[in-house]
Formats: sequence, C-alpha cells, structure tokens
Amino acid sequence: MDTEELIRKCKAITIREEDRPQMSVEVNTKAKRREVLAGCLVGNVLLSRSVNKEGLKSVLQQAWRTFKEVKIESLGSNIFMFKFVAEADKRRVTMGGPWHFDKVLIVLTELRGIGEISKQSFTYVPFWVQIRNVPIACMEKDFLHELGGKIGEVEEVETDENGDCIEELARIRITINITQPLKKILFLKQECETDIPMPSGV
Repeated sequence: MDTEELIRKCKAITIREEDRPQMSVEVNTKAKRREVLAGCLVGNVLLSRSVNKEGLKSVLQQAWRTFKEVKIESLGSNIFMFKFVAEADKRRVTMGGPWHFDKVLIVLTELRGIGEISKQSFTYVPFWVQIRNVPIACMEKDFLHELGGKIGEVEEVETDENGDCIEELARIRITINITQPLKKILFLKQECETDIPMPSGV
C-alpha cells in the first residue's frame, strides 16, 4: 500500500461516541463528603450587584468574631463557601444568625449531597420569632412549639434556666421560607369566646 492510499484510508476512519475511550471513576462519596465538607457552610448574599470577597470577609470577621480564621471562597453568583477550622465557631455562627451584608440577608446553609452548587437551596433561613400576647396558661414549651409550627419548622423554644417560658413575649427559633410572607398574626381560638390575636415578628 503506497503512502497516498494509506492517508486516504486513514481519513475515512471516524470514531463514534460509543467507540471513544470511557473513563469511570468510583469514589466513596460519603467518605469524601465528610472529609471535604466538614466544617463548611455555603452562603448566598441576596444582593443584586456583585459582592467583593475581601469586603465580605472584612465585614464578617468583625461580626462573627471567631476564635479561628474562617476561609472564604467565591463560588460565583454571590455564593460563597465558608470553611471553619473550629466546629465551635461554625456552630456559633449558625446559631447566631441571620446575618447581613450591605443591609441584605446572607442565606447560610449546610452543603447538601456532595456539594453541587446547582442543587443547594437558599430558600430557608432560621429566625428568632417573637410572639406577643400569648396567654400565661399557654406559655409552656410544648404549646409554644406547636404555635411556632404554624409559621415554619421550629428549632428551639427559648426558656429560662429552669425550663420555664413565662416572659413578656415568647421567643421561638423557626426556619422560615423567605420567599413567603411571614404570618404577622396568629389567632388562638377559644370555645364560646373571642379569638385571641398573637402578633409575631422578627
């Protein structure tokens, strides 16, 4: 076979997709998730303009006052990953929110799955909700937990050192869907009596 004939035959060769070399990589995703995502939070700054990473870091360092440095990485579209060295710092930041930057909310959440950004949800935020005008007879933990459940998912009901809830107002930490308006007034229905309005707010 001469050289020109060889070149002609080679040009006629095509590679179908199914003929291309395939590479399959298997990883222990659960182990990788624990290893890589441990100590991480991901946050979305709900600002219409682009957020400067260094500016955000400066503001949050002052607000969070963590014992160890927190590493911040931009993931695009005002989404950032926060890597905590100390678990205590991460827990304090999580429980101390919600946090703000430039007067807008930062939605912080644990990374889900193996950390695909497109699959992270930035819809729910925990708030300390105050509910007023709760009758004294109803100022007990189980009732307040049920009451808070009318607003969102209850994480905690504030009590004193004795476990009592009797205060001027009830404080309940509730995870709320921020795309929906907050229920401003709850009503306690009474048999044969007027319903009792209980205003709520954050």
